[in-house]
Amino acid sequence: MGLSNAEYEAILRDYDEKQTRNRHALEERKAKVYAAIPVLSELDERIASGSVAAAKAALSGNPDAIADNSRAIELISSQKKQLIAQAGFPEDYLEMQYDCPLCKDTGYQGSEMCRCFKQAIIDRYYMDPGRKEVLEKENFSTFDARYYSEEAIDESTGDTYREIAMDAYRKAYSYVEQFPEHKRNLLLTGSTGVGKTFLTNCIAKALMIAGYTVLYLSAYRLFEIFEKYRFGSAEENRLATKNLDMVLDCDLLIIDDLGTENGNSYTVSQLFTCMEERQLRAKPIVITTNLNMEQIRARYSERIASRLFSNYRYIKLMGDDIRVRKLFLEGSPD
Repeated sequence: MGLSNAEYEAILRDYDEKQTRNRHALEERKAKVYAAIPVLSELDERIASGSVAAAKAALSGNPDAIADNSRAIELISSQKKQLIAQAGFPEDYLEMQYDCPLCKDTGYQGSEMCRCFKQAIIDRYYMDPGRKEVLEKENFSTFDARYYSEEAIDESTGDTYREIAMDAYRKAYSYVEQFPEHKRNLLLTGSTGVGKTFLTNCIAKALMIAGYTVLYLSAYRLFEIFEKYRFGSAEENRLATKNLDMVLDCDLLIIDDLGTENGNSYTVSQLFTCMEERQLRAKPIVITTNLNMEQIRARYSERIASRLFSNYRYIKLMGDDIRVRKLFLEGSPD
């Protein structure tokens, strides 16, 4: 990923803090359980004394001592679980709880960097300030179809704007449910303020909770990376190389507001390369844009338009600017 030592150590400190916090939480849970069920301490003593006795017996020539003790420990452990359950505590209450069960909060699975470590890099160095707060507010549970008109109709289909929005919501939700078995690309189109970015935030939030790495970049930021990779100073090129590695490697890349950037022939060619490389790696892309297909073809070339037509699932949104409609609805009586 091209991390500097300082960047790497900063993320590792975060993992140390997670481990310490979770150990303390486990100790607090143990204290609570043992205070409620004093006999657990006696059972622990029986396990400890039995293990010592078994070890001595084995050293004295009793080959069955260790196996017999293992069976005894299983019985005592089963008794402990029953007592804990009868007292109303969850079955896993005395097990370590990890922020990431895959790597047990180490950041690595064997020698491979865990997904959570990659997402930590994204969160620290790529996520815009305040974006975590946005994801808390904009997710599937906060979607509200009231912001789309029941009267306005798409003349090409006969569907109301609200029906179109609900269809887009269902497609976005299905996209998350089927990830990663069906790694499809998405293209969300519609005018400014109709909820395209909201839906991508829904997708991003759900996949991040599921443990996938999600990189969100505005089109301007992505094209800036392309520019600095090719034309920047040595330091800018180093950082851009690191950024491109992440762009190509993350589980899902979200490109927001395609068409608002200042592009040129080089950045357009890099966009095509990015799309092709992620396709080869089976790494999907979600794109939002205000442009229609003809505008995309004119701005980005036929070959990019062709990829979008053939390899991307199309989701359309229609309606008024939600921010304006939201103010109207919230300011009007029920």
